[in-house]
Amino acid sequence: MEGPLTRALTRLAGKRQVRPKPPPLLIELLQEVDGVEIESYLVSPFRYSIKRYRAALCYQLLPDLSPAETALLREAVVEMSSSFRVSEVVPLSFARLVDVLSQAGVARLAQLRDPARVRALSRLAAFEAVGISTVYALSLDNLVTEFFLDAASAPVYLDHAKYGRCETQVVLTERERKAIETHMDTFKGYTMDYSNPSVKNDFDIFGHRLRISLDLSPLAVNSFSLDVRKLTSNDLTVSDLVKMGVLSAECAAFLLASLELGMNVTIVGETGTGKTTLLNALDEALNPHLRRVYVEDAVETKDLLARGYHQLKLRVDPFERGAEGARTKSEEITKILHRSPDLVILGEIQSEEHSRAFFHALTAGVRGLQTFHASSSAQAMRRWREMHSISRTSMLDLDVIVEMSRPERLESTRLVQGVAFIVDEEGEPRLRDVYARSRGVLQRVMPWERLEVRRSSVSNEAFLEKLEEIERSFEQEVSIKR
Repeated sequence: MEGPLTRALTRLAGKRQVRPKPPPLLIELLQEVDGVEIESYLVSPFRYSIKRYRAALCYQLLPDLSPAETALLREAVVEMSSSFRVSEVVPLSFARLVDVLSQAGVARLAQLRDPARVRALSRLAAFEAVGISTVYALSLDNLVTEFFLDAASAPVYLDHAKYGRCETQVVLTERERKAIETHMDTFKGYTMDYSNPSVKNDFDIFGHRLRISLDLSPLAVNSFSLDVRKLTSNDLTVSDLVKMGVLSAECAAFLLASLELGMNVTIVGETGTGKTTLLNALDEALNPHLRRVYVEDAVETKDLLARGYHQLKLRVDPFERGAEGARTKSEEITKILHRSPDLVILGEIQSEEHSRAFFHALTAGVRGLQTFHASSSAQAMRRWREMHSISRTSMLDLDVIVEMSRPERLESTRLVQGVAFIVDEEGEPRLRDVYARSRGVLQRVMPWERLEVRRSSVSNEAFLEKLEEIERSFEQEVSIKR
């Protein structure tokens, strides 16, 4: 005969187990922004808006999902998170991780029927599962060029290609901050700790390339700071930059002719002035058969291999690692001649050690493209001479310097402010302006009769012939695109 305890246990066992309610998705925490809407646009599965609130421009990010899609997405994320095993991802990389998760999400979201919608939501599900869906949402908007977070509790703010600096009400949760830290630590191969609180890495998010710089305590006073630059904004071509007024067609042809004929071009400017964008545009416009060798810590250059370009890319340890780095940019620059390059792209010259290695390479005949932080061409020359102790003779190997500017610091406009040759005046390296911007217009200020090409293998006549050839083909390309 059944006793009371047996009957109670039987009833308990027969009861349906109630699953705990899953936590909200990160995208469900996004909030509506106050203000008057200026523009709104969709990039599935998100809606982006620019609003004016009081004296500021505000950027709004919200999911564009129906209640049924949100519920289905939440179920998919819960199932993926509970059943997924990282050990199943071989080889393990960030791109491979989110790709595998996205494929798992497709099966769980297939009932939506629309293939494009299934793909969009499965990718979102993957980033919800790894805990950085807000970063993913911002990466989808091609008009966002860079976004920042100054403290753990502070909202994100960003630079918009059309509207410049915008505020947001997006605050990263502790879960998302920890996820960013974990992925940066895991996939860079460095351990972030008290003695090494900074790391920089680049991530490919379904074709959207990001360069992420992360600083933690004790370096970051407010425990967490983030700078995410959208490298896909570098997909602009030289034609695009001409149409945008960044530089003139003739100036573009001048720079391309300089590079085609083996001269060195250095792009200088302050942070956010478009140095890397111009570098990528010039690189893409050059002959694809040139053997290019790249030396970068965070890969900010375009991948052109699929289009038949010859590209050897070398990734070195970031400057921030100091002496701990086993693969330094300086070391690879000094070894560059052994790789027989036609064109060398060094990315950013950051330190005195970088500068010394760079000028050593110039002395050995290496020519190519690089960027350097300075507020002007003249300041760049002073910095090399006075701060990095580069000799006058070595500086004569610089050839061409391009100066970039951002006239309004909070606006989106970037411009070529001027282009100069380095000339030898009684042993002193001097800047001689070729192009200068006056009243908003970039104009040539040097008559071609005064042109002095110091490459022994290139005459002034040969240079001008090459320039005219490139300018003709370039103007034809611009007119066709129009």
